[in-house]
Formats: sequence, structure tokens, C-alpha cells
Amino acid sequence: MIYWKLYLFLYSAHRNIIVMNKFALLFLLMIGVSSVFASDDTRKLYDELDALLLRRDEFCRAKEARIDSIKNLKDGVNGYSGLFGLYNDVFLEYYTYRSDSAFYYLSLAEKMAVRTSVEKYIDMCKINRSLLLATTGYFSQSLEVLNEIERDRLDPSLMFDYYSAYEWVYSVWSEYSADDTFAVDFRNKEMLYNDSILQVLEPTSKEFMYWSGELNARKGNQYEAQKFYEKALEGLRVDTRLYACVTCGLAFAYKKQGNMKDYEKFLIMSAISDITCPLKENLSMQELAMFLYQSPEPDLVRANKYINYSMEDAMFYNNRLRMLEIAKKFPPIVNTYQNKWIDKNRILVRSIYFISFLGGLLVLAMLYIFRQLKLLRAQRSIVTDMNMQLKELNSELLKTNRTREEYVSLFIELCAAYIDKLNKYQDLVKRKVKAKQVDDLLKIANSSKMSDSDARQFFVNFDTAFLTLYPNFVSEFNMLLREGEEIAPTKGEILNTELRIYALVRLGIKDSSRIATLLFYSPQTIYNYRTMVKNKARNREEFEEQVKKVCTIV
Repeated sequence: MIYWKLYLFLYSAHRNIIVMNKFALLFLLMIGVSSVFASDDTRKLYDELDALLLRRDEFCRAKEARIDSIKNLKDGVNGYSGLFGLYNDVFLEYYTYRSDSAFYYLSLAEKMAVRTSVEKYIDMCKINRSLLLATTGYFSQSLEVLNEIERDRLDPSLMFDYYSAYEWVYSVWSEYSADDTFAVDFRNKEMLYNDSILQVLEPTSKEFMYWSGELNARKGNQYEAQKFYEKALEGLRVDTRLYACVTCGLAFAYKKQGNMKDYEKFLIMSAISDITCPLKENLSMQELAMFLYQSPEPDLVRANKYINYSMEDAMFYNNRLRMLEIAKKFPPIVNTYQNKWIDKNRILVRSIYFISFLGGLLVLAMLYIFRQLKLLRAQRSIVTDMNMQLKELNSELLKTNRTREEYVSLFIELCAAYIDKLNKYQDLVKRKVKAKQVDDLLKIANSSKMSDSDARQFFVNFDTAFLTLYPNFVSEFNMLLREGEEIAPTKGEILNTELRIYALVRLGIKDSSRIATLLFYSPQTIYNYRTMVKNKARNREEFEEQVKKVCTIV
């Protein structure tokens, strides 16, 4: 809840700043101020980053489609081992994308690993759970899981992942810790496991070069770290996590050497990689925002935009550590941005008022009389047209009201007639019962001639009245059906049973039991008719709601 409220605050602030920024940009144009804050190459990288940010949803959809394609392989997988592999693959996709889903599929993989009784699978799940717990800020729980693994019997193919998990726990814990004493101990253990990672990697691999760069950077050998990072970067694809990690490490190596130009360049490259992968567990974007905010010529528009994107990613992933980091960085950026432009906006507003005043006087002096005469003629013409339309509408309304009144009276008379018939029928039944003329009573009850005649008369009255109110009902109703499935009354009919059912639906009577009573059918029969017609509809799910909207103009 705290993170959600924080996000709402940040989002609101961002909206306010966008409005202020528009005024500020207009002011800059008016006074002819321009500035160049980076080289051409850096500007191109920023343009590429901004363009990719507009396509974030596209990359996320592609990622989710790839994950769905893996999930869809489940039906073709046999055995617990196969299911373990599938669930583990889905977990790896979600690990840097969405923590909740990663936890879910990791749990499924753990169940399959236990069923296979394969120790390698069980240990692999423990390593993955440790990584995920550390990433989401549960450091001590992460270590507890790792400590359950017996290193002496660990499968050799998992040694890299095992040491990487320990390294990652202490890395993020030292980053999170505000206590210098604990942070130093965590960093020492971080370097210890970094060194262990190098012992199990192939010395010619990209991963070996990257982790060598990490170890040298942590020891303070920034130039050596730079060289290893550069070797690791050769030939890497931009849409890989290793590319994002290497470029981020390279950026910090340049920063610690005082080369802020290349620090900025490689931060942008790392942020580009985060978007294209896409990685929601990332660092580069918020670092870039802080760099733009703290640079000698700050770009506060981009800084504000990037810090907001970072917060969105952290909340999407549900990363407590990143949200806390961003929460500390966000207020200074927002406050500085507001303070920077508030005076310029005030000058801009005053300038606009002054220019508008002078322009208004000039225009009014030259065109006042001409414009007023022209406006009066135009307004007179508009009023005349509106009066004609109003008369036509009033006429249509009066006609509609008269029609409705006529049919309300008709239905009241019908109701009164049926009530009178019912009363007479009750009197007849009472007399027959008192006279013990049960046979005559049964003959009357079994006779359907009167009720059939009344029903036909009722249908004729109803059909005539309904089509008078809604003359286009049949044609508009058939537009909702598929081509070739239209329903039309037979010769001698005004409406048939299907059309009467949906005429009642149009009048707001939805319940099949009520419709059955009005049309002298059983509820099941009405239900069957409705189902049959729905099957002919273009949009079966929304068909009856669409029927209620036909003939909206009477």
C-alpha cells in the first residue's frame, strides 16, 4: 500500500511537471535560447532510447508471447522431468520480468523436482529461489535457502549458479544496507564469491570476462575492469541480459575513472538493452535519471521521465529494493524541476499577457465594427435555423407522444377487457361448482377456442402497436444476425414468435418466464427460441444487449 501511494504521488507530480514543461519550452523559443548538452553520438543514443521507450509495450507483448509459446508446450511434455524443464524455462523468462509469476512457476518446478527425486533438479530450484528472494529484498531468507545445499555433493554443472547466487545475495544486501559495518562485511563476501565464480568458468568465455571486470571493479582496479568489460562486450547482442550487465558495469568503471562522457554513453546503452530484452529488474534508467539531474547542464525533462519509467518497472516487477532507491531519488528531481521553471513560467505568463493585450488592442481597433456586424448576421442565421429545427423536433415529439398515449389507452382497455372476462369466468365457475355441474365445467376448461381467439387478437394488437412505435424493428433486428440468417414473418403474420420474443426484450422484459406467460408458451420453449436466435447472431455474447438498443430513435 505504501508503494502504491508513493507511485500515485510520483505520477501526479509527473503530470503537473509536463504542463509546466510546455510553458517552459515556449518561453525558450520566444527568447531564442538553445543549448547543446552532449555530443552527436550521445544525442543519437538518447533519441534511440526515447524512441524505444515509446515501444515498451511492444517489447513486453513479444516477451509475453514467447512465454506463452513455452507454456503451450505443456501438453506435449511427458513425465515429471519434462514438466520440470518446462516450468524452469518459464521461471527463467519471468525471473527478470515479473517476480510474482516467477515465484509461481518456480513453485511448480519445485514440485516436479521433488517427484523426480533428482537431486540436481532440487538444488537448481533452491538456487533459483535464493536468487529470486534476494532480488525482491528477502536477503536472510535467501541465505537460508542456499545454506540448505550441500556443496560437496552439488552437481558440477550448478557450481556457477551456486556461487552466483551467493554473490548476488551479498551484492544486493550491501547495496541495501545503510550500516557501514555490515555493508563492508557483505562486500568482502561478495568479492569472495565473485572469485569463486571465476574458478568454475571457462577463461575464454564472455561470462569470465564480465566477472573478471566485476572483481577488478570491486577491488578498485577500474582500468583493468574496463578492459575486461570491453572484451566481454565484443559480439554481444543488445537484447541480452549480459549486454545490459556489461554496459552498466563499464559505465561505472568509466565514472570511477572520472570519464563522465563515456559513463553517460554506456548507461544509455545499458538502458536500451533493458528495454529491448525487456528487463523490469534494472538499474541503468534510474542512474541515468540521476546523472541528468546532477550534470552541470541538467536535462530535467528527461530526468523526470526516466525516473518515472524506473518506478513503473520496479512496481511492475514488485521490487522493494528498487522502489526504495527510486523513492529517495525522486523528490530532489521533482523539486529542482519545479523550482527551475517556476520563475521562467511567471515571466512567460506576463509576456503572454502583455503581447496579448497589445495585439488585442490592435485587432479591436481595426476589425471591431466589421467583426461585430458579421457575427450578428451569422448569429441571426444560426438562430433561424435552430428555431426551424426546434419546431420540427417539437412536431415529432407531439406526434410521438400522441402515438404512445393512444397505445397506452389501448393496452389499458385490453387489460380491463381481460379482467372483465376473468371475473365472468370466475362467476361461471362458482355457479357450476354450486350446481355440481362438474362435467360442464370440465368441457369449458378443456375448450381452447376462446383462448386461442383471444391470443390471436392479443398478438395482432401487440404486433400492430409495437411496430407503430418501432416501425424499423424488423430490419434493424435482422442487421444483428449473420447474412442469410434473417428472420421474417410469414404471409399473414405481422410478427412471428421469434420477433415477438425479442420485441418484449426490446421493451425491457428479459425473464423467460415472464415472456412465456405473455406469449402463452412454456419457459423452456421460450428459452429454446432465444438460444436458436442467438446462434444466428453476429455477436452471440452481446446480442441481447444490442437488441435493447435497436430503434433508439422512435
